[in-house]
Amino acid sequence: MIGTLAMLTSLVQGLVVVGTLVVVAKAAIAYRQHDSRPMALLSVGLFLLLVAPPAFELLVGALLDGTPMTGPVGGGRQPTTATLWALFLTEELIRLVGVAALLGSLYVRE
Repeated sequence: MIGTLAMLTSLVQGLVVVGTLVVVAKAAIAYRQHDSRPMALLSVGLFLLLVAPPAFELLVGALLDGTPMTGPVGGGRQPTTATLWALFLTEELIRLVGVAALLGSLYVRE
């Protein structure tokens, strides 16, 4: 049961990433065609909000020997609490910059 739920969760996350990449690509094309700064900010904001955090988690998981945020670092040492908090804070700051870019897309004038 747990394996099925994990697989379903991964599938849904993958669909969210693919759908977001399609929207980001369309916004980037609109930016290039119309030189629209709001479209550029929309594209960057969606990418930072929905694509970059899962990619960051995967990267951290690979660096921590395949166990995201809790696995051993290098020679079997456990990561410190400060390291885990710094990684968590970095991920949240990525999301915050994404939200700021989305807000900017609403208020920036041509």
